Amino acid sequence: MPLTLRLLNGSGYMRRYDVENILRHLYAMQCVEIVGMSNIGKSALMRLLAQPDVWVQELGEAAQEFLPVYIDCNRILDLTEQGFCELVLRCLQEASPSLAALPELVHAYDTLVAPASDFQVPLSFSRGLTTALESSQRKLVLLFDEFDDPYAHVDPRVFLNLRAVQDRHSAQLAFVTASGRPLTVLNQDGRHGEFAELFSHRTWYLAPLTRPDTELQVRRFMTAYEAPFTTADIDFIYQWSGGHPRMVEGVCRVLHAALEAADPPPTDPMERWHFHRKSAGALLADDYLVRECSKIWEESTPAEQAELAALGIADREPDRAALDELQRRHVLNRVEGKPQIFCRLLGDYVQRHNTPAAPESTTLWVDTASGAVLVNGAAVETLTALEYKLMLLLFQNRDKIVDKYQIVTDVWGESYIDEVDDARIEKLVSRLRQKIEPDPTSPTFLTTVRGRGYRLAVE
Repeated sequence: MPLTLRLLNGSGYMRRYDVENILRHLYAMQCVEIVGMSNIGKSALMRLLAQPDVWVQELGEAAQEFLPVYIDCNRILDLTEQGFCELVLRCLQEASPSLAALPELVHAYDTLVAPASDFQVPLSFSRGLTTALESSQRKLVLLFDEFDDPYAHVDPRVFLNLRAVQDRHSAQLAFVTASGRPLTVLNQDGRHGEFAELFSHRTWYLAPLTRPDTELQVRRFMTAYEAPFTTADIDFIYQWSGGHPRMVEGVCRVLHAALEAADPPPTDPMERWHFHRKSAGALLADDYLVRECSKIWEESTPAEQAELAALGIADREPDRAALDELQRRHVLNRVEGKPQIFCRLLGDYVQRHNTPAAPESTTLWVDTASGAVLVNGAAVETLTALEYKLMLLLFQNRDKIVDKYQIVTDVWGESYIDEVDDARIEKLVSRLRQKIEPDPTSPTFLTTVRGRGYRLAVE
């Protein structure tokens, strides 16, 4: 019968879109690899896929045909062929009392743990897995979480063995893997290629949480810690975290602490807005959040790091391959046609990470860590959001001409290209000059290049 995924109200779990799409493949016994950036929620999704009640909610009675088996590769006792095979057979027995009672499976496991020879390891593994398949009334779905290290370091014979078993039982056995990069990138040894072929064209790049799922996570935090967040607070949390689950948690914690310290807590919308601006500094200094950003930065390739660092630089030819991969992994989103880092926290981290210290001769500088603009070492009057966007754009392109088209698209957004005229740009430039120039009537930092745009000099 055709598969119909049911949408049941009140299911209470996140990632429904991901679950639905992955289960469509698994219903057809097609292997899927889940790929995503650090701590984006791959393990949480894998554990969801291992829950029988999730299968029941989505597949109805058809769920009874499947046995999902969660295999956390962090539980491997030894990163070897024997260690990997032992974990798989152990998880099979843990997942089903009926499988655990099979004498042939128990014997295969015991032989694998204490083999008389190395030859018995792959043989016992193949026999144990085959016994589980032939004895079970259900189709097996093996969910390999934290798969990066095993796939990169374990002897490829293991995966050739898995492929051989799957070939013989393709209607009864499917695999799901979770890793930071596609399998073809994790290990390019030709012997791994046969296993990777099982996932051809079924790579599921895991995105951050949607706005509704982020709100669900925030409301769970509110319930657990009695945090009095408003809708404006949830918007602030989503903007800074981008739906990254660990960052959502960290921003909630920092914002809650700030609210508890406020006396009295701000209630007026404008007061709350100023409160959010002050809280941003605490977010940027929080060790937990900095670590989350650094993990994403460090797992990016040098070419990808270069693209992230150069997003605001004008007249630069991008590395298309790196840019496309960042977008596939959802580190970058497209906003009004322009690539943009998926959350404020990571965007600010990249700016701070790639902005050098101000040279001694410099008289104007932007401290991206604090958001302050310094003239002769002293902070100027606080800039508005539009003023700071313009300041940052000019600073990233210092000593270069920035044309009016780029100013509109970077400061207001591409959808405003027909609405923002020269007079509006000039007014914003004039307001910025009032704050950074010693003599705004005779600017030395922010100058006009007639007919072409504006140039920022920092010395």
